[in-house]
Amino acid sequence: MLRIWEETSGARHPDPNLKCDMTQDTQSCEAGGNRPGLNNSALAPLATDGVILNRAMLQDSSLTSKPAIILYDALLPNAESRLMEALHEIDPEESSFTNTFRAARYALHEVGLCASDLVWRRAIREYTVNRNDDDDPVFEIANKIRDLVKNWVFAMPNLNLSSRGFNVTPKFSQLIHVLKSCGAYGDKFRGIVLVQRSEVATIMVDIMRTMIDELVFVRPYALASEIFVTDGHKQCELLENFASGKYNLLILIKTLEDIDLPRANVVIRYNLFESQLSYAFACAHTMVPDGHLIHMVEKGNDLHRRILQEYSGPAVDDRWIEVVLQGGNFPVPSCPLKETGNPYRSDEETASTLGISIGDSVNGGRLFEDDALLAVFRIAANLQRSATTPSLHSLFVVHPIPIPSMGGVQQFVCTVTLPPGLPLRTIQGPPRFTSAHARRSGAYRFCLRLFEFSSLDCRLIYTPHRSDDIAYANPSLLKSDLVSGNSCYMRKRPDFWVNSLRICEERLFPVVISVGNPEGPSEPYAPIVILTRQPLPHLEPFKLFFYGVFATVKNARAPALIFDDERLNDLHSYTLRICRTIANKAFVCPLDKMAYFIAPLLPSQAKDLSCSNMTDLQDAVDWQAVARANSNYVMRFDSDNLRDPSEFEDAVIQDRLVEFTRRCYVVRLRPDLSPMSKPSDSPYCRARRKGFLGLQDNNQPLIEVSKAAAVLNRLNPVHKPLIETTKSSPKCKLPLWIWSLSTSTYRTALLLPSITRRIDDFLVVKELNAQFFANMILEQHLLSAVFAPSATFETDYERLELLGDSFLKYFSSVYVFVFNPALSEGALHKARQHIISNKVLTQCGLSIGLPSYIQGKTFSYKLWQPPNFTVQDLASQHPGRSNDLTSSSGNGGMAIDTKAQTPVNDANASTIHSSSQSKTKYKSPDDNITQWLGDKTIADVAEAIIGAAYLSGGRDIALRVIKALRLPVANVEQWEDFRRKALAPPSNVTQGFVVALFRQWKRLSELVSSTHTCSLKLLYVSSVFNYYWLTLFQTHGSIHGYENTCYERLEFLGDAVLDFLVVRHVFNRDDHMSPGAMTLLKSAMVSNSALAAVCVRTGLHAYLLYESYALGNSIQSYAEQLETRCQEEYQKAVRDGRPPGQYWLDMEPPKILSDVVESIIGALYISDGFTSGGVEFMFKKILEPFYDQHIMQAQGCQQFSIEKEKLGETHGTRCDVIVHDIILASATESTGYIAGRMASTAALDALEGDPSFMAHNCSCRNRTQMGKKDYKNRLEKMLADLEEGQNVTAEEDHNDGMEVN
Repeated sequence: MLRIWEETSGARHPDPNLKCDMTQDTQSCEAGGNRPGLNNSALAPLATDGVILNRAMLQDSSLTSKPAIILYDALLPNAESRLMEALHEIDPEESSFTNTFRAARYALHEVGLCASDLVWRRAIREYTVNRNDDDDPVFEIANKIRDLVKNWVFAMPNLNLSSRGFNVTPKFSQLIHVLKSCGAYGDKFRGIVLVQRSEVATIMVDIMRTMIDELVFVRPYALASEIFVTDGHKQCELLENFASGKYNLLILIKTLEDIDLPRANVVIRYNLFESQLSYAFACAHTMVPDGHLIHMVEKGNDLHRRILQEYSGPAVDDRWIEVVLQGGNFPVPSCPLKETGNPYRSDEETASTLGISIGDSVNGGRLFEDDALLAVFRIAANLQRSATTPSLHSLFVVHPIPIPSMGGVQQFVCTVTLPPGLPLRTIQGPPRFTSAHARRSGAYRFCLRLFEFSSLDCRLIYTPHRSDDIAYANPSLLKSDLVSGNSCYMRKRPDFWVNSLRICEERLFPVVISVGNPEGPSEPYAPIVILTRQPLPHLEPFKLFFYGVFATVKNARAPALIFDDERLNDLHSYTLRICRTIANKAFVCPLDKMAYFIAPLLPSQAKDLSCSNMTDLQDAVDWQAVARANSNYVMRFDSDNLRDPSEFEDAVIQDRLVEFTRRCYVVRLRPDLSPMSKPSDSPYCRARRKGFLGLQDNNQPLIEVSKAAAVLNRLNPVHKPLIETTKSSPKCKLPLWIWSLSTSTYRTALLLPSITRRIDDFLVVKELNAQFFANMILEQHLLSAVFAPSATFETDYERLELLGDSFLKYFSSVYVFVFNPALSEGALHKARQHIISNKVLTQCGLSIGLPSYIQGKTFSYKLWQPPNFTVQDLASQHPGRSNDLTSSSGNGGMAIDTKAQTPVNDANASTIHSSSQSKTKYKSPDDNITQWLGDKTIADVAEAIIGAAYLSGGRDIALRVIKALRLPVANVEQWEDFRRKALAPPSNVTQGFVVALFRQWKRLSELVSSTHTCSLKLLYVSSVFNYYWLTLFQTHGSIHGYENTCYERLEFLGDAVLDFLVVRHVFNRDDHMSPGAMTLLKSAMVSNSALAAVCVRTGLHAYLLYESYALGNSIQSYAEQLETRCQEEYQKAVRDGRPPGQYWLDMEPPKILSDVVESIIGALYISDGFTSGGVEFMFKKILEPFYDQHIMQAQGCQQFSIEKEKLGETHGTRCDVIVHDIILASATESTGYIAGRMASTAALDALEGDPSFMAHNCSCRNRTQMGKKDYKNRLEKMLADLEEGQNVTAEEDHNDGMEVN
């Protein structure tokens, strides 16, 4: 007998209530087990809802494609088979037959001990002996293994659970029971079993063919080879055999599920896949009148439950099933398609996959032809959802093409048409011998064209899975400092540049970089092109900072360009020239090792960078400028043409014939000045200049110049301007040499260190997101989460860390509450610390290698070095000539040999003497790839990542990220699991207890009515469950007796829920509020005094249950005093024309009043099935108005900051809490973190001691009531005060960033 779930409506999707019953009634949904008689019945029919179906019911056409779930017992930890033990004695290191060892272990897990041994028997049959390797030790081991397996006595499969010889898994045993039940179909039976790996498919067939007695009607065949997709003859033969009944059961692997097969009576998903498209294919294979789709699910497996809920049933729109049923010849529906992109191939299968592929240089993944179909489906789904007018074109249209010369054999061609939104919409694939192969080839060609257009999203390419077997015990840890507690880690560098060099191609992928004009139109920045060997992924625009203003850097990707060797050499030389110039270092790099190239754009093309004008950027490159820079590094001025002003537009000059020197921008030509003018007008002097041959014309005009900018860290929004030297630089110069680069191009080139560093940051974040979090987190949030305050980036993790910390506390509180129903409040606190402590977070971060992804150090532009570039020591090769340039033309132009980098003398100049060697000692380049991090920084980043995950996708995404961080939380995959696994309240309560609960509930309902909060869900309950929890919150621990308990556990849960709601409210209220301000506000909102005031204001204190006379008096006295204070504050607020303040601050409330507010939140949360709907409604209707009126004070204080100042090496750090230019509190401690905490605590004490401080000093709440003129005047005064205060700046230690929790 087989019992399954199915819908009563007859639709394809399972019952939505399925998720609630998977573990509550296992007898109604399991087959086999210990029930007698099942193993002896080969014709046991299918059944639904516990009713046995006969043969006629099985063949009833009304039962159409009904999904079912078969539960099987979890696999106990299995020891190896005796054969595997013997093999490990021969080869303990698994040096021979490595793939077979892995396949045998996988078969052991999926099918059982019997299958593990049969894998070896099949492998040895296919093993060929190579006599030339007799002296090879590995060959010797292989021969011993071969002899052992050949002489081994293999056991037959034993499905008897009570037998000691039971050698299959419970999962495979249930599969056999299901197949035996299908005997009712008779000769009409056609079945498909979907498995993940090919070795399992072949072994299953081998085992089933030995089970003649049990499966007498089953004729299995393993469909596990790509030849059935590519070979039309093989496919036709297979289809004929399946239709005729020669094979009536196909064991199909996941990668072949798109093959065109006849419909089956029963499709069994032996493995579950995180793919809605896979479910759609399975449904399409069962679209027959008596078809059944069966999912095999492990009992109590939360992952399987989540997969069923997210990737099958109601989660999948029926239109997707219609799309795959028609082979893609159907319009794409405007509904989501949830996919992970996992091809479910083993490493061995990936390595053996033949054919070309598309590589993802970001994460090292590859997109093969059989993966392209899923990629195109995902692209089409996203485009159709974002389109204003849905496309009605079919996605795949396959056309047959007869081939007369091959005797009537025909080929197929697939046309792929996607909705609008990409530079390419339609493409036709190559001819293939099967329609399935034609669809794959068409999809792959479409992805390849998108790749060439730099428009293929790298997230479509599955990232190789990081095995849990790999040890990540501090992979980047270099050394530790026991005194400070910090450790030195390697900083992650993007794999993109390394991966892109693995494919040597002549084509390059351009990205146009354009920078805004922070100084205005008078100082423009010319766009430049960065040409990479593989396409860069999509990068968001970012900011560069220029002394108080910022410029937005935009990037635009263009189609690939093909260059010949000559052009590549030109780009190589030009890139070296640019990098050497801006870094003032003798960089060298071979052509084949250069990760990216730089090229200028023509001035006419630089003005229009729209997508329509970027189809062919090769013609837009200024090749003349490239050639000029390569051949004539600088050019000598010709005095005859000097008076032509057009020569000096956008020019850079230098007055020394050396490569590494100072340069100046040309402002204008000064014909009114000459070298003989007065010194006051022309500070020119006959100083010694390299290559200066004397004045040729005493009346030649001079050039007015401005000092060229230097390379700086433009990523730091608060960096200080360079200190000008006291020595004044000349305003006018006698032109000697004009540089080959234009001023606008040179300005942009000076930004390249900051630009390329930010590109590296984006690439590292993309790697982190794909490797560990399956691209679930929005990259702009993850980018902020990995930046420590010490990195001085535009944003850092502090705000996200506060949000993530509160969410982690919220999640862990629910977790320990549900899974520890007998623990007291104190024990729950201790259990929660084992999840949220900094020590645990640090250990989990180290286990996945998180420190290498953290950005904890300020970008050092002096250490900037492009990938694979090295610095050549010219002084050691040519003593005395380390900074000289060569001359290659008669006009004084100079060039360097970019291959040898060996300078020679200028042919038209006198001997050039080298400048004095610089004695500046730079830091070791290792400083650029290492960083010191404390354990708390690692823990804070982990919490910030959790906060970023919550902002990206809510609590379920945050939960999955918590598990990805390897925090110790088991038995939960989604938030729904808490409701399902939570213990219900006592069901065997006495009648007197129920009456007492009902009476108390009536009193509570009266309270709800009297306080005008009828809209709360408190008013509606329909079971003892709600009565129990919503009455328990009122019960104090002073009550003792039978069937009585108190609210302490509810208060523990409600405290965490309220803490998270408050932090989220403050976080969303102001995007720019500092973490210190958020912490102060949160502390004020969740303090005992504030919650006690809420309790009294709503009247909850009158309905508490306690047995303490002193406690009752204390509550009554506090309530009366608080009411008096409230009336006085409201009257004073009306007189002052302001909102009421915190009238409760100087009163010490009984703790029971704040506890009851938190406990009622916990009770509501549980009553709603561990969802926050009711709690959020209560927060919005009661708490949020209270907070906004009394604490946030309308708009809240906008002039609040925490400023830090380092007092010296021995005096520590001082932190000031400043409100409207008033130092509210100060603290000086050894570190900024401790000083910030002390100052924050002191500020809270100061506010409690002077409740009227904010009312008298903060006018932010009244600004909306001002007139426009008054508001403008006050704003201007505040800005002036702020500017005056910013003139005094304090030095900031980048290793001592202030962290406020």
